[in-house]
Amino acid sequence: MSRWKLLAAPALVLMLAACGSDETETPKTDETNKSGETEKVVAEESAFPMTVSSLTANRETDEGKSITFEDITLEQEPKRIITLDYGFLDTLDALGVEGIVGIAANGGKGNIPEHLKAKYAPSDKVADVGTLKEINFEAVAAANPDIIFISGRQSPYYEELKEITPNVVFIGSDNSNYIDGVYETVDLAAAIFDKAEKAEELKAALQEKVDAVKEKAAGYENALVAMYNDKKISGFDNGADSRFAYVYNDFGFVPSTTDIKASSHGSDFSYESLLSVDPAVLLIVDRTVSDVETIKADIENDIIKQTRAYKEGKIVYLDGTNWYFSSNGITTETAKLQEILDELK
Repeated sequence: MSRWKLLAAPALVLMLAACGSDETETPKTDETNKSGETEKVVAEESAFPMTVSSLTANRETDEGKSITFEDITLEQEPKRIITLDYGFLDTLDALGVEGIVGIAANGGKGNIPEHLKAKYAPSDKVADVGTLKEINFEAVAAANPDIIFISGRQSPYYEELKEITPNVVFIGSDNSNYIDGVYETVDLAAAIFDKAEKAEELKAALQEKVDAVKEKAAGYENALVAMYNDKKISGFDNGADSRFAYVYNDFGFVPSTTDIKASSHGSDFSYESLLSVDPAVLLIVDRTVSDVETIKADIENDIIKQTRAYKEGKIVYLDGTNWYFSSNGITTETAKLQEILDELK
């Protein structure tokens, strides 16, 4: 289970930091309105101050630097939000959270989910604060954020971002169950922004898709997840360090091989190697975010045409924006699962 703890709502592993012990209950009081009538007024208990912990306590960067994410204390609900993770942007938007003042738009060329591009295009209301890996710190500071959400790609800049605001939260979950990790990010956002009811609705919709894909996956002997990038193929099994292990472990597909060198970016996989594995289903993630016909010309060569997946029409081309750049968003994850269901009819 994840070590994260957001101290706010009893539905999560949370605890409220109340302003004072005499504020835990607010008694009803009589007040007189303008017409002279007496009415009952109940002051709502505030969820703030709220102590929030990142979803992962510690992380090691690709450069080997160890990072510890500190708890933050929010005195009130954040009104000016920067998120440097596209998946979390998707979740915030799906929950109906307002106040996004900055994203990593990359000059409008960022691989933002299609349904969010127009709404969060760089403007006088939404600042472009760089790319997923190269942050424009001046733009971040100028946006005057109350809170900044980051994930793995931005974790090396944690200390620099804290100089702009101490309220920096790492939203990458360390939960070994992928879908539960997605739910944790949703619950985190829901607790901070008071969106619990909408969160339950969104999680139920995603779980419905997960269950449907598991049922579909059970009908195939095995599968292989591969990623296409610059005419090269990488393969992924269900190993602990595999970027797409969840396709097997959480979505129910049986890996056609478990002998792939563990890496978040997979391993170089020749087309001959792919044929030797010969999966019943071949799931291709398009890292280049190009059109399907372009990558088909490379992938569906004479070697691949000998595989079961090709012969049985079970090569599935997956949207790179959602699968590679926007994972963990509540609606992008739902869309990812729907892709599989649509193709494996």
